[in-house]
Amino acid sequence: MTAVAVAPRSDELRRLATLTLMLTRPSRQGLAALVLPIVAFAAVTAVLLAVGGGAKMFLTHPTAVADPVYGVLGTVALILLAIPVFTLGAAAARLSSRNRDDRLATLRLLGASSAEVSRMTVIEAGLIAAVGALGGVAVYLVLLPLIGLIPFFGGPVGMGAVGAGVGGTILVVAIVVALAMVSAHLSLKKVRLTPLGVRRRQDPAPRRTKLIVAGLAMLCMAGGLVAMLTAGGLVLVGPMMLGVVLAVLFAGAMAVVNMVGSPILAARGRYMARHAKTAAKLIAGRELAEHSASAWRRVSAIAMVSFIAVVGGIGLGMMADNSGDQLYPDIRTGIAVTLVCGFVVLAASTGVTQAAAVLEDRALITALDRLGMPGDEIRRARRLAVMVPLRLAAVSGAAVGVVFSLPVAGAGQVISPFSVVVLIGTFAAGFCLMRLALDATRPILAAVRRGETV
Repeated sequence: MTAVAVAPRSDELRRLATLTLMLTRPSRQGLAALVLPIVAFAAVTAVLLAVGGGAKMFLTHPTAVADPVYGVLGTVALILLAIPVFTLGAAAARLSSRNRDDRLATLRLLGASSAEVSRMTVIEAGLIAAVGALGGVAVYLVLLPLIGLIPFFGGPVGMGAVGAGVGGTILVVAIVVALAMVSAHLSLKKVRLTPLGVRRRQDPAPRRTKLIVAGLAMLCMAGGLVAMLTAGGLVLVGPMMLGVVLAVLFAGAMAVVNMVGSPILAARGRYMARHAKTAAKLIAGRELAEHSASAWRRVSAIAMVSFIAVVGGIGLGMMADNSGDQLYPDIRTGIAVTLVCGFVVLAASTGVTQAAAVLEDRALITALDRLGMPGDEIRRARRLAVMVPLRLAAVSGAAVGVVFSLPVAGAGQVISPFSVVVLIGTFAAGFCLMRLALDATRPILAAVRRGETV
């Protein structure tokens, strides 16, 4: 009796695995739709391992243990970078599931059950994320000798000090795979309704004036808490706990920025559409108004990078008088490494999300091309749909950094030449990365206009 029960179960699993592998092949969904999530998951894994290994060093190295400031700064960097890293991972999962939705909807039309669709979705997401995570581990191992040459505590720290370890590596891979699988499971809400419900994805952005007001009020409250903690928190909770509390406040403030960024962007899009004098501005405005959430997610990483640049630049300016202390060059190096990691995440996020945007807007791009809209005008509309939210995200992140730094550093340090130069350099690098990403998607855009599978 047991053998009879096990045999159908085994056949069902074998059939699901075979069908999932067939649907995952590039010939079925396009090479770009498969490669882009893998590259994104690899970047997420490599950055998480590098940042996690650095945080471990700041918590376990003998010199760092003797000075709790190192542990505070390592924890702050880990929390700040975790937000854009997981945002990139979620974007990769959304790209994979968005292309998966259409294929699974077809399976529903052909008679596949909801349970079969669920299992296939989770299996495929786990496979893609696992391949990307293992690739990220390989990249991390290749870069580990170079990471070990970074000077801390008076000299290069070595691979052993910054290595994430076997346990940490397994944990990071498990987190990345779990993120993809959870996102895939959540995406099934659209598939379970009806196959036609997936085909007709329409989610217009509502007007959320109250949400914007509440978010701005929360930011002001967070700034006040930072001022209070800076004034007396060191005495009340100690340096380590103070650093953790401040890091959580910083991360919470950026989460609020992401929460209010979408409705603000939708309002900006409606204004652009109402006052548009060209077809490109009209299309970009309608795109931002109707898909403000996805437009904001594509550029949200620059907000965190701008925040890190402002806080880091002001912090370095404050410590310039203590440049003879070993702590100053270590903090300077740590800020530089954090910014580099932030730009790596930004570059990966920009490339993946912009290519994903072309794939997601395939129907609109094809329709505009069939109506006779010139290719230059289509590219201009896409550029406007990216640069408008990019400017908003960059300014928002910098503004939050200034608000949180004013109680600690004062207005003099905030507007010091060093801080301004760091901020301008960050803005320039971020905008250049975005333009390069837009240019890199031109072959994909051209293929979509020709009706090819990419």
